[in-house]
Amino acid sequence: MTVSKPVVAVLCGGFGTRLGELTRDLPKPMISIGGRPYLERVLESFAERGLRRFVLLTGFRHEVIETHFGDGAGFGIEIRYSREQEPLGTGGALRDARPLLGERFVLTYGDVLRRFDYDRFVREHPGNCLAVYPRISVGNTDVRDGVAVRFDKRAPGLPFIDAGFSVMKTATLDLLPAEGSCSFEEIVYATLAQRGELTCEIVDLDFYDIGTPDELARTRAALETT
Repeated sequence: MTVSKPVVAVLCGGFGTRLGELTRDLPKPMISIGGRPYLERVLESFAERGLRRFVLLTGFRHEVIETHFGDGAGFGIEIRYSREQEPLGTGGALRDARPLLGERFVLTYGDVLRRFDYDRFVREHPGNCLAVYPRISVGNTDVRDGVAVRFDKRAPGLPFIDAGFSVMKTATLDLLPAEGSCSFEEIVYATLAQRGELTCEIVDLDFYDIGTPDELARTRAALETT
């Protein structure tokens, strides 16, 4: 039996306040890198590995993203949207998007780009799996024998940090409160780690980020010619 590939849920509804004037009227993932919105590159990184169904979790200036991408047909992909009416955090955004996610989904962020064999990742991890890499300055995850034993954003000395993507069973959303703003990571990852139900794959440090002015400058220097 052929198992359908999961949808990719992309969190792209934040305000991008650390980038100042650049994101005053523009969603952070739509910042231009080499003449293309950065989010195009993020979606492309999954589509080139065969993951072509996306749910974009929009919020601030949602119309900029939705007008540019539409239903995704012009980019050879399928896009659906879940739009926040008010800021709900990553947990609230995913809770609202649940009807669009199927039985499991890949979770990623609109400001992080990694060229990675995502098709292999979702194939080899049928359960809940968080990608991590060894911390450089801060960490949030402790891993033993391939399983997270602790996830805590307030414990920066932990040996690993999440790499900005995971594959999750949609039933894990049951761990979230029924309403209100909440953090998916701080609730779901932390609870699954406590239960020994969150496997981890250690990945390399080769990724691009645009979350801060310094990270944006490094990403532009690396990608402006590609």
